[in-house]
Amino acid sequence: MKKNTSQLWDEFWKNTDPIEEDILKLAMEENSIRWQRIEKIVLKKFGSFENLEVIEIGAGSGTNAALMAKRGAQITILDYSEKALVRARELFERNNLSAEFIKQNALSLPSDLLNKYDISMSFGLAEHFRGDERIKINKAHFDILKKGGITFISVPNKYNFPYRIFKFIAECTDRWEVGEEYPYSRKEFRDICKQIGITKYSFSGDSLFSSFSFIKQIKTILLNDITRKVLKMVRGGWRVQRYIDRHKSRFNRNSSIFNKKEKGTFLDQYLSYALVVYGTK
Repeated sequence: MKKNTSQLWDEFWKNTDPIEEDILKLAMEENSIRWQRIEKIVLKKFGSFENLEVIEIGAGSGTNAALMAKRGAQITILDYSEKALVRARELFERNNLSAEFIKQNALSLPSDLLNKYDISMSFGLAEHFRGDERIKINKAHFDILKKGGITFISVPNKYNFPYRIFKFIAECTDRWEVGEEYPYSRKEFRDICKQIGITKYSFSGDSLFSSFSFIKQIKTILLNDITRKVLKMVRGGWRVQRYIDRHKSRFNRNSSIFNKKEKGTFLDQYLSYALVVYGTK
C-alpha cells in the first residue's frame, strides 16, 4: 500500500469527477441512515444547526459539512490536500454555500483552532493512521471542541466482511487507490477514548445492507479489468458520469434516489461498513 501523503490525496481528488458530488453523492448521503442519525443527535443536543461552529477534518470534498451548511451551520473545512480543498470549494460554490477553507495537517493543529467548535467530524480519515498518530488524530477531534461540544468520527468497520473481502482483493490485484487504511473495532475505539480521557461516547453506523455493494465491485475486479475504475465505494462515492449516461431517468429530481430515506437496523452499529463513534468533550 502507498504511504498516506498530501501528494497521494492530491492525485486522488484531482481524478474525481465534480459532477459526482453535486448530483449523486450529496443526495445519497442526505438520505443515508448515517446522516439521519447524525442529524437527530445534533438536533437533540443543540435544537438546530443554526450558527453552530462546525469543522470537518480531512474533509475531502466536504459532503457532510455541506449538509450542515444547508441547515445554517458556520462551516470550516480542513485538509492538507490542496486538490481536496479545491473540490470542496467547488461543491460549496455550486450549492450556494459558504465555508472557511484551511490547508493544514490535522496532526499539528494551530492553537487558534483549539476549543473553538461546537461540532467536529471526519468521514474516512482516522483509519489512515497507526500507532501514536492513530491516538493523536482521534484526540484532535476533541481538542478543537468547546466544552460540551460533540464529535462524529466515521471509519471502516473491522467486522464488515464485504468491505474486508473487497479491500483484500483490491490490494492483491493492485486496485487499491487510497493508501494505507486500517479499519477499527468498537473495542479499539473504547481503548482510545480511555487513553484520551473521553467517557461520554456511543456508537452508530451506516446501513449494513448497503455494504453489500462491495460484492458488485469484487465482481468487477475479478471479471472485467476494463471496468475496474467504474465504481468506487472506498470513500463512499461512485464514478458516475457513465452511470448517469446509462440511467438518465433515475436522475430526475423526482427520482427516489433523491427523496427516499434509507432504513437502518440495530445491527448497523456492529456490522455495517461505517463505524461511527459519537463523543462529547
